Amino acid sequence: MMSSLWNLLKRIIGMDVAWETMTLSRVGIDPASARSLTRVLQPVHTVRLRPEPEEAQMPAPLALSWHGITDTGLVRDHNEDNFTFLDLGDKTLFVVADGMGGHDAGEIASAIAVQAVCSEVREAKKRGTDPLELVERAVQRANTEVNREASRTGSNMGTTLSVALMSDGTAFIGSVGDSRVYWIENASITQITEDHSVVAKLVAKGQLTKEDARNHPRANLLYRTIGNDETVKVNICTVPVARGGTLLLCTDGLWGEVDDEEIRKICAGEKHTDLICARLVQRAEANGGKDNITAIVVKVN
Repeated sequence: MMSSLWNLLKRIIGMDVAWETMTLSRVGIDPASARSLTRVLQPVHTVRLRPEPEEAQMPAPLALSWHGITDTGLVRDHNEDNFTFLDLGDKTLFVVADGMGGHDAGEIASAIAVQAVCSEVREAKKRGTDPLELVERAVQRANTEVNREASRTGSNMGTTLSVALMSDGTAFIGSVGDSRVYWIENASITQITEDHSVVAKLVAKGQLTKEDARNHPRANLLYRTIGNDETVKVNICTVPVARGGTLLLCTDGLWGEVDDEEIRKICAGEKHTDLICARLVQRAEANGGKDNITAIVVKVN
């Protein structure tokens, strides 16, 4: 019945096209390619196009981009700072150290400390150690090895040390001395680490302002460093990190010349970590560059 009616209609309006062709054309599909097009739109493994609700709602994992830089500055004739970063796959390690002791002793101390931290973290990768405990143990190992070298050579070498082990949206921080770790996010900057210096104690007691502390004659006098004693008290803490934030590790050659707000503006105003590092060094040198300048900038994306 329907076939006879359709043949009558074709004779009346002069059409001689198939019903399938007419229908496909109305929805914008070329009838000649309809068969292959259908196979593309209806794949066998449709689960890839329609994930389970739990999978679809999972946030993308955090990604890190980073860059490190060290510069002698404008006054010193050699660089006693050291830094490194170590990508372990599920964890990323960042280390900054500022050596002291005269001649080349400071450079040796900071290099030993950085290497010791990396060795401890690398060796512990297979043991599944708690990250915060690992950071503390790595800093203690650095202290032991620098102290051993100082005793062997009869040197008064020492170094500051700041460590950040980042994993699963958390930074596990350890520090000794006055190399700092900052967290920068939402138009704010927070100093995570504590300065183990005489002027920092005076500031904490309200006897000195932060600005006065920068130019104090005892500004570089530290009461706790790596290598001076057989054991050292390590300040450790955890910091949750979020997408869009920046972690900064630096020596006093940077923060002593560039105030916190200016550091924040430079870190927040540029997305490329290598350019941020370059600008930080430029500002420190423009403000005097009296010490070695080292910075590691880590962007959380």
